[in-house]
Order: sequence, then structure tokens, then C-alpha cells
Amino acid sequence: MSEEHDAVEKAKSLIAQGDELEVVTLSTGYRARIVPVGATLIDDIVATIKEPSIPKFFNEEKDREEENPMDPDYLAAVITATDKRNRFALDAMIMFGMELVDGLPEDDNWIKKLKYLEKKGALDLSEFDFDDPFEREYLFKRFIAAGTVDIIRIGQKAGLSAAAVEEAARSFKSNP
Repeated sequence: MSEEHDAVEKAKSLIAQGDELEVVTLSTGYRARIVPVGATLIDDIVATIKEPSIPKFFNEEKDREEENPMDPDYLAAVITATDKRNRFALDAMIMFGMELVDGLPEDDNWIKKLKYLEKKGALDLSEFDFDDPFEREYLFKRFIAAGTVDIIRIGQKAGLSAAAVEEAARSFKSNP
């Protein structure tokens, strides 16, 4: 059997055993199953964000063009690309790596609080549709249910290196 076939069979087995996965209490008090996320999914998502090109300048002393990796615009672009990769990896880990056991809360106080923060300029939620059940669940998981320690747990279950998980978790604005 090929490694790919083995991986597919293992994934099918994990899906079939979904109800048997351990229920954990997240750092925020909500209950969830932490589900393995395919590392290749995260790798492929992260790979969509390309490194910015290093700008060049003409070095008159050496009479040639050289790279300038200290260019302020380039350094800012590298930070932006890294932040975007981290956000995309977090999105994938949240969407695929956490199953809420008790579903969403009956009341919508959490939505009111998020919208209040948006009104104050602390969040931009304009891209989300609160009436869409999938987006509503994502927002709850992202901003309410998952704390940093939970994201680290999900990342480790996905087989990501501790350093990669910690880097992504640093950009995760949640409860410590």
C-alpha cells in the first residue's frame, strides 16, 4: 500500500471514530473534541502566501545591482506576509480542528459583545455574515471558544512543530 492510501485510510478511520474522540474542556470553559487537522492542508494554505521579493539597488562602489534586504518597505511586507500566513493557519485549525460538543450558546450575548467591539473599532467583522450558520460557528470558535492554549493543542495534534504552533499562537488574540 502507498503512503497516500495509508493516510487516507487513517483519516477515514478518525472520521468514523469522531464520536470516540476525547471531549475536552477548553481553556475558556467550553467543551469540544480536538480533531487532527491534516498538516498538508495547513502547508498548502500557508504556501499560498508568497514571500515578497527583495528589492535591489545599484551599488555605485561595486558598479553592480545588489539586493537590499533591509529596505523598510520590504521588511514591512515580510511581517505582513508572516501575519497573513499565521491567520490563515489559525483559520484552518479552528475550522477543522475543533468540534463544539454543545453547539453554540442559546443566547446571542457573545454576538452583541463582538459587534460592540466592532462599533468601537477594535474588530473588523464586515466580511462575516452573522446569519450564516457556518460563519456564526466560525466566529464563535475563533473569538470566544478557543484560547491560545487550545490553538496550540490543535496545532500539535495536526503534527505541526512546537515552534510553528507557538508562532501562530502568538498572533492569536485571545485569552492567554
